[in-house]
Amino acid sequence: MAGKAEAERKTKKAGKEAKSKTKEKAMKRPAHLQINKLAPVDSLPTASLTTPIVEATISTQATDAHLPIALKVVSGGQLTTGPIVFSSDSSQFYLAKDNSVSVYNVQNGEMLQNFSVHRDSGLQRAAIKKIVAADGHRVYTFSADHKARLWDADTGDLVCVWDIGACADFVEADPSKSGRFFCAMRRKRQRAGAQKKYVVCRVELMGEPNGVEPVRVERQELFRAGNVAGLSVRADGQWVAAFAKFRVHAAFVGEAKPKCHVWGMEERVSAIAFHPREPVLAVGDWRGRIVFWFCVDENAESSEDRSIVRSTHHWHAHRVNAIAFAGDSLMLSGGEEGVLVLWQLDTETRDYLPRLGSDIVGIAPSPDQMRYAITLRDNTIRIVSAVDRTLVSLLQGLKFAERAGRARGARELDSDPFTTGLIVHPATHALVLNGEPGRLQVFNHANDRHLASIEVAAYNRVGSGSQPHVDLVQFSSDGAWMATVDSRRTDATRGLMGVTTSYLKFWRLDPASQTYTLVTRIDAPHSGGVHSICFQPSHRRNALLCVSTGRDHLFRVWELQSVLGAGPNERFVWASRFTCGYRKLQPTAAAFSFDGSTLAVAFGGAVTLWDPAVCAGPVGVLVASADTPNLKGVAFVGASSFVAAWSDERLDVWNMLTGSVWWTLAMPIQSVYVHPRSSLLAVAAYQVPGSSTASVMVLSPSSPSPLVALQHPSGVEAVALVPTATKSGRSHPDSEHGMKPDPLDSNTLVVLTPSGLISVYGAQVDSRSEVAPSAYGRRMESSAFADIFGMQKSVAAEAPILANAQVRATMRLVRSAVQSSYVNAPFHVLPPVRSLYTQFVTAQLLPVADASTESVDAVSDVEMDVDESQPEPVWTESGDFFASMRRGFKAN
Repeated sequence: MAGKAEAERKTKKAGKEAKSKTKEKAMKRPAHLQINKLAPVDSLPTASLTTPIVEATISTQATDAHLPIALKVVSGGQLTTGPIVFSSDSSQFYLAKDNSVSVYNVQNGEMLQNFSVHRDSGLQRAAIKKIVAADGHRVYTFSADHKARLWDADTGDLVCVWDIGACADFVEADPSKSGRFFCAMRRKRQRAGAQKKYVVCRVELMGEPNGVEPVRVERQELFRAGNVAGLSVRADGQWVAAFAKFRVHAAFVGEAKPKCHVWGMEERVSAIAFHPREPVLAVGDWRGRIVFWFCVDENAESSEDRSIVRSTHHWHAHRVNAIAFAGDSLMLSGGEEGVLVLWQLDTETRDYLPRLGSDIVGIAPSPDQMRYAITLRDNTIRIVSAVDRTLVSLLQGLKFAERAGRARGARELDSDPFTTGLIVHPATHALVLNGEPGRLQVFNHANDRHLASIEVAAYNRVGSGSQPHVDLVQFSSDGAWMATVDSRRTDATRGLMGVTTSYLKFWRLDPASQTYTLVTRIDAPHSGGVHSICFQPSHRRNALLCVSTGRDHLFRVWELQSVLGAGPNERFVWASRFTCGYRKLQPTAAAFSFDGSTLAVAFGGAVTLWDPAVCAGPVGVLVASADTPNLKGVAFVGASSFVAAWSDERLDVWNMLTGSVWWTLAMPIQSVYVHPRSSLLAVAAYQVPGSSTASVMVLSPSSPSPLVALQHPSGVEAVALVPTATKSGRSHPDSEHGMKPDPLDSNTLVVLTPSGLISVYGAQVDSRSEVAPSAYGRRMESSAFADIFGMQKSVAAEAPILANAQVRATMRLVRSAVQSSYVNAPFHVLPPVRSLYTQFVTAQLLPVADASTESVDAVSDVEMDVDESQPEPVWTESGDFFASMRRGFKAN
């Protein structure tokens, strides 16, 4: 009996070991081998499939297989944090955007340069508090990291860095000496309940790198004040003043020991400015008055005497936001009325520049007194001529940034939420997003320019009626059609659930005027509102479908129909073709495949697949697991066989060839953008719920490992991948089979932050790929003929780097494909033949011997007439070719 029991024990142990080994093998099996077949609709209960999940690991750095990405441009942002800063020659002006500085041309408002504090402080938060112009095109920046920096605004190079020991919230330059400033700094050590929270100092920055004088900082405390809200310095640098609520602090600094004064007002102070010549301090208050204080007296002792001589100038009905002097006899003021008031002090008359469109928050005359820069609350800067007061240039910022800035103070963003996301226009590659109420804004993120404002819903701006809001916008694949959903709400706090009336509108692009005109308006397409809309990719002009999903548990297919005439007189209308539902679930998103043959609609946690031509019922259902949360987005990833579906908690990527989940990213998802043509998707997620730092990744649908990954400490609102006009030509090394294309080689990664800043990331050019021109061709020596008619362009130098690197990489890929029987794979996983034909044929040709040095030298002195209007051919450098060309010249 003992032997039998021992044998049974060994048998059970062997069985357990075998099961354990089988389980380990299954766990080690690659994700693409763990296949679940696509279940028939009839036999599939809701949320019944269980598939393995591959957790994606997030890296804070770019992967080793790629060259690092670079922050190209910082656009958008709040332009109205204060008055702009002109250069000393009045040809440029500077704006601070978080931790970057943008340089603009005064004449046309074009952005000339953009440089960031990140260049010397890594990814630390170093928001710029103040910009001060120096001599020439140099600027000082004072940042939240207690650093003062000197920049070359023409090149964006950092010249010098000083540590001033505290954060300077308000800075004004000392006109009497270069490199000396008056700063209002927040005190580091304060007792509980302390009233004087700021200290006003005179800071002198001395020395430069590689200079005779070492880099050092001298600081002198002048006086202490409460919550300082503004700073002003007299033109001679002898007086400095700061205001905090009902008090004005001033100090005479012309002597070694400053004389300080404190004066009070009956109303709260909103702006101050010194007269450039007279002993006058202009003080604006919340009642709209501008009071002249004749208090600038060098002989007066330090006191708090309020009995000083004053004179009042009153025109504004509301708070005075800005005061500035342009010369000795002209004062400029502005406030909530949106009117620039010009006060002629000699004649005591006024002139006006009305209808500016929004509240004035800043006024800055140029150093040459020829222009005035007016900063408006709606994120707009107007530069007007001081001679005839005509508009010189207009800079309109991102409306989302203006709403975000307003919401931080008044919490008004709930009434005007950001619902469109970042939409890329297919033709112009500009960003389209929520603008003013009832409008869409078209914004060029690369040049930081407002392009257009599309009015979707008109409304009366005067009155207390509800404002319209654009909920959704989508474009057809060629940009010829636009679909929008706008609505009005009764209870804005309920968000989209408070919709009372919604309208689905179809717009057609007019090629002549390049504007969208309304073609069809559909009132209440879905009861309760619309979740999403999408167009079907189509290459046929009049065969186009659009799908809308609503809260009535239905999705509708809309078809473009021609109703009248042909040619230029042809008229179109959109009509409902199908109305479908699935198990009384609410559809939240829809997407077409790359060729438009398949429609994916998200119902709850399942993705249903439909034939858009008939919509008789779903042909398949994809469900990741029984606990899959409600999906909020679904998209086919380019022309690949993958489908991405995401919710607030996770992102699933399905392989349509196997019917299984290929990988899953289990993180709080903030935004997902799927490239419509390339097999790429950009994801913004938070590693910890509620954290302010977001991870931004660019992924391939075939792998959960990020191709590009970076951290955004200020959070992310939305992301997008925007095609670029030119390619950088870089690539990253892969295996011996060739080279993979870089994800940012032909795209830029656009990240929108909650504050309205747009960070544009692109491929960082590799210095190793920048080959000197002498490597491609020998420079010709100058001659008398060349001095008159110009030098012939070096043909070899014009050859693109693409032919030197990527073509050879493609050749290696084709050779390896032939040798590894890659061409025998199924046709649906192979790239198109037209993309491989040229490289395939070239790879089969024998290499041509390089031309001898003597042959190159023999023709280097030949001058030729070149037609600049025709493209230059790329010649093959062979000895026979150069010999025949030399014989041709001799014959002529």
